[in-house]
Formats: sequence, structure tokens, C-alpha cells
Amino acid sequence: MKVRMSSKGQVVIPKEIRKKLRIGPGTLLNVKAEERRIILELAPEPPDVFVEAGGIAEEALREAKASSDKAERLLRDLGVI
Repeated sequence: MKVRMSSKGQVVIPKEIRKKLRIGPGTLLNVKAEERRIILELAPEPPDVFVEAGGIAEEALREAKASSDKAERLLRDLGVI
């Protein structure tokens, strides 16, 4: 399959592949380059502790994100946001 990059550097993963891998909006992907290849891999899921905490965790994460760029980077590295 071929895809074309947009002026914003975006590409669309074909529907057949999204369906096969069960990926959708918000799915985290790791991206790496090897020679002339761009490799997308599904990122590990965030720890269950964040899922189980539900709304309380979401609010705490929003506050942390708003209060500090450093906290935002940490949360992004953990795959939470």
C-alpha cells in the first residue's frame, strides 16, 4: 500500500491495517527510523493503576500537566497522555 504525507507531515494508516491491529484514535505508537525505513510499533499500554483510578487520576493528570512542562514530559514518556 502507498500513502502520501500531508503538508503537516501526517500520514494515514490504511483502514485495513488499523482494523487488523485494532488501533484507533488515541492509540500510542512508537516511531523509529532505520536506514530508509520508518517503523511504527504499538506502544505498551499504560500501567493498570491509571486505568483503575478512573476520573480521579484523570483530574490529577490534567492538573499536573497544567502545572509543569516537566510533569507533562514525564506523563508523555510513561504513555499516559
